[in-house]
Amino acid sequence: MNKKTLIKVCAVTCGLGLTLAGCTSSNNSNEINNTKKYNTEINSQDTEKTGSKEIINKKIDENLYIDATLQMPETQLNEYNTKLKDFNLKDIMAYLYPDIKESDLVKDDAGGFNYDDSYIGGEAGSMSYSKDDDTSYLQLLCGYADEKKLAETKELQFESITEARAQVKELTDKMGIPGELGKENITAFNSADLNNIQSNMEQDSDYKDLLSAKKQQSMTFGTDTEIYCFTYGIKIDGLPVYANDDPILQQTRDVLIAQPVNIEVMISNRGIESVFASGIMDEPDVCNANVDIIGEKEITEALNKKFGDVILTDEYKVTNIWMEYFPLLQNDSFTDIKLIPVWCLDFEVNGNGAEAGGYTIRINAITGDEIA
Repeated sequence: MNKKTLIKVCAVTCGLGLTLAGCTSSNNSNEINNTKKYNTEINSQDTEKTGSKEIINKKIDENLYIDATLQMPETQLNEYNTKLKDFNLKDIMAYLYPDIKESDLVKDDAGGFNYDDSYIGGEAGSMSYSKDDDTSYLQLLCGYADEKKLAETKELQFESITEARAQVKELTDKMGIPGELGKENITAFNSADLNNIQSNMEQDSDYKDLLSAKKQQSMTFGTDTEIYCFTYGIKIDGLPVYANDDPILQQTRDVLIAQPVNIEVMISNRGIESVFASGIMDEPDVCNANVDIIGEKEITEALNKKFGDVILTDEYKVTNIWMEYFPLLQNDSFTDIKLIPVWCLDFEVNGNGAEAGGYTIRINAITGDEIA
C-alpha cells in the first residue's frame, strides 16, 4: 500500500431535485401523520413564542407545511471574510517529531514531505499526515468498522479519552484551526476489536477484492495495540460551521461553492497515527458586524418564493430548523470565502425523512435568499 495518504477531495452533489436525500430529520416515519392539526388557512400565522424560541405549526401553501421550532441566536452574529488555509507542513512535522531537522524532510513534486516512513501533504484548506504503511491499513479498518457499525466509544488502557482529547486540542491549535472544535465523534479499538474487524473485512467480497488489489496482507496486532479515532467539525461564535457530516448542499450550479469542514485524528499507543483536515479556513475577519437575522416571516417568504410556482403533488413539511455558518466560496475563486449565517430547513416528503426522500435547504439568514 502506498505510504502517501492521498488528500481527500470533497465532492459536492450538483442539481436540485425535490426528492433528493440529505437531511437530518426529527421524524423518519414512512406514513403521513394524518392526526396532526395544522392551521389550514394558507399563509396564516400559527406561531407560539417562548423567549427566543418560536414553535411554528402552519400551512404555507397546498401540500407545504412548517411544523418545527425556530431558535433565534442568542449572540450577535457577523459576516466574515476568510480563505482556505495553507498549512505550514514543516511546523506540523516539527510538532509531531520534536527532534526532526529540516534537512531530514524530503520534499516531493506535490509539495509534501517524507520523513522516514511518514508522509505529510496538503493543498488549500486540506492536509493529510500518515505515520507509516501500517497507519494506512488501520485507517481502512476503522473506516470499515464505522461503515458496518462495528465501532463503539470506550476508554482504552494506554490513556483516557480525556487525555487523548487534550492531545487533539493541542495539535489542532498548532495547526492554526480557527474557532473551537465542534461536534465530536469518538470510536475506540483494542487488538481484539481490530482482529474482529479484519476478519469481517476479509470475508466481505467487496473489501476482499480491494485488499487483494492493494496486495495487503493480514496484520498481526499486539495485545497492547489500541486506537482512538476522533472526528470534529468547528464552531464560530458558538455556531457550527457547515461540516462533512451535515446534510448535503442542494446545489444547482456546476461549480464548487463550499467545502465542508472535516477533522480526523487517529491516536494509538504509538502516538499520533494520522491527521486529516479539509475545508479549513484562516482566522476569519469581520466584514459585516452584528447583522440582523431574519425570522419566521422571512423564512416563510423564502419558501413561498421557492415553491410558489410549483404544483406539489406530495406533502412537503419542514420538521427541523437550525442555524449554522456557511463557507461560501466567492465568484471566480477557489480559496476566498464569505462566512455567512444560514438557516437550515429539514423537509420530510410524504412523512419520509433523510433516508427515504427528505432533503435540506439553506437560506441566507441575512438576505433570505436560498443558498444553491
